[in-house]
Amino acid sequence: MKIDRRDGQYYEQTVRQLCELARSICSSHAEQAFQFVRKEDRSPVTELDREIELALRACVSSRHPDDSIIGEEFGLLEGAQGRLSARRWVIDPLDGTKAFVTGSPLWGTLIGVLNEGMPWLGAIEMPALHRRFFSFEIEAVCEDDSLRTSRCSELAAARLCTTTPDKFTSVEQSRFDRLSKSVAVHRYGGDCFNYAALATGRCDLVVEAGLAPHDFLPIVPVVQQAGGVMTDWQGQVLSEHSAGNVLAASTPALHSRVLQTFAAACDE
Repeated sequence: MKIDRRDGQYYEQTVRQLCELARSICSSHAEQAFQFVRKEDRSPVTELDREIELALRACVSSRHPDDSIIGEEFGLLEGAQGRLSARRWVIDPLDGTKAFVTGSPLWGTLIGVLNEGMPWLGAIEMPALHRRFFSFEIEAVCEDDSLRTSRCSELAAARLCTTTPDKFTSVEQSRFDRLSKSVAVHRYGGDCFNYAALATGRCDLVVEAGLAPHDFLPIVPVVQQAGGVMTDWQGQVLSEHSAGNVLAASTPALHSRVLQTFAAACDE
């Protein structure tokens, strides 16, 4: 679907408005301790997750009534025509709920827009850190500063981040083990913060498995516009139909070396 400049600007304004709304809701509950319950997949959810998503959905429906919305907590809302629209909003109201309920500030709200099923605009709103990362059509920014990934191109110098190895299959674990032994340093934890660190040159690789579309689609434009590469573990473009194994790298050269490492692990 062709995007004209005024149309793009209107969507960008909405993304900013949604980030402000998410931050405002989080600020109003800053001193509140939320209890969580387990969903069917055993992942935790709080009332804050639901409150944020409902508020963001209402805002999108008001400004873009023809657009579909896909959210973590409330699923798919089709567009005004009763079908999936070419422009689709993807919302993760609280990426890093485990971090949130255990007192870590490394959680955030993810907001993305797909155009014909492919990531177009994205934002990472991190209220506890007072940081906000946008991707627009020509650049990625953190508030008023441009973002840029590191220029790291060698595994031996790379800093690798992974939220948790819990979702790795045995095959995926063997690939990750081979990679982690090749890099300079690796750490666990971080959720969406890892990608923000990548976009600001603070880490060089993010490797995840078992993600849902709302976990990564809003982030793809931020990483790419900052100069990085973000694909699945086979090097394929990420879309709403991707399996959820994500590889983000600061440079094309580093990305290629990770794919080679994964391939070598498969050959063993």
